Amino acid sequence: MLLILTIAVLTGGCWDRREIQDRNFVLAVAIDTADTGQQTEQEKAETKTATFTQPRGDKRYRVSLQILKLIKNGGNGQNGGDNRTYVLSNTGQSIFEIVRDMLGQTSKSLFFEHIQAVVISESVLRETGITPIIDFFLRDAEMRWRIKVYVTPGEAKPILEYAPPSKEAGGIYLANIVRNHTKNLHVAGARTDLGNISVMLDSKSDLIIPRIDMTGNVVKAKGAAVFKKHNFVGYVDEQVVAGLKMIRATEKSAIITLPGEEAGELLAVEVFRHDTRLTPHVDGDSVYFTLDITMWGNLGEHQLPHRTVKADDPAFIRRVERQAAEEVKRTVLYSKNVCQSLGVDVLNFGSKLKRHEPKVWNTIKDDWDAMYPNVPLVVSVNVVINQLGEHK
Repeated sequence: MLLILTIAVLTGGCWDRREIQDRNFVLAVAIDTADTGQQTEQEKAETKTATFTQPRGDKRYRVSLQILKLIKNGGNGQNGGDNRTYVLSNTGQSIFEIVRDMLGQTSKSLFFEHIQAVVISESVLRETGITPIIDFFLRDAEMRWRIKVYVTPGEAKPILEYAPPSKEAGGIYLANIVRNHTKNLHVAGARTDLGNISVMLDSKSDLIIPRIDMTGNVVKAKGAAVFKKHNFVGYVDEQVVAGLKMIRATEKSAIITLPGEEAGELLAVEVFRHDTRLTPHVDGDSVYFTLDITMWGNLGEHQLPHRTVKADDPAFIRRVERQAAEEVKRTVLYSKNVCQSLGVDVLNFGSKLKRHEPKVWNTIKDDWDAMYPNVPLVVSVNVVINQLGEHK
């Protein structure tokens, strides 16, 4: 008993316990180039005060941290209003050093275990690629691999300063946007977290990261940034993302909009289930792929000024199914052509061939970058309409 009591005294409790009000909870990080363009004299003075003197090298990055404000519930009747967070910024060469130097701007330690999102500006990616930027986040033990990553064509810091209309903290707002990707074909959210990016980089695969834009008071995730290995190549639009999600079978609830046969007619089909199979084939020295897609969905909308068609007419249903299949095929081929023209294999052709035909892959892997832009894809799509909605 004495031994048990002695062990309990020595090991009991949390030796590194720190009260919640004594921490600064970092919710989001923005990374820009150190020289972000035109600044007023006051902004230049503020930047000079916030940063530090480097013994060697040039300032490379401007790192901004979005920190949660801990407030008392009901203090002002608005639960904090629009200012649920505040932003600290610093410039330097090492992201780790930049973060540590920010302790000179705050009275509390920085805590990263609740970080939700990282926003990286295009200008940084064009200079360094993505590997040097995320290295710090992959090594630090406080970072979580489910962190959401975005690329923005403008500055990243203003996105952290944005006050969401929902009144939630900005980092949580940014993370929740991309979580809606299962119901939005225009957002590339599947397998784009920090951990997935790390796996893709380690395997030397091409990758895709959601794009986020800010104009005025509007922040929106749309389209995606594509990378050749770790090098930034460019952006793809929403239709390319939609086709990619169909090829990679990551869409969960897709809306397919179709033109009608009559003037003013418009149809929208909601696809909620699919069976997608991308298969590589080897024919002598040539390689091609087949994509077989079967989709099940509902008729979600039918705009027609003069209702001359009944939704439960079998001929009408077959027409909608045929049109939807043709539209899916068109979107898939458009996405495939754009990705091949950019030379980025985010279609997963290479990984599929490696998995299904390892011997063939070993003989052509060194020439795959040259072969990939000309690899054919044969697409077959079948759409089945199950329900017509509450009103027939």
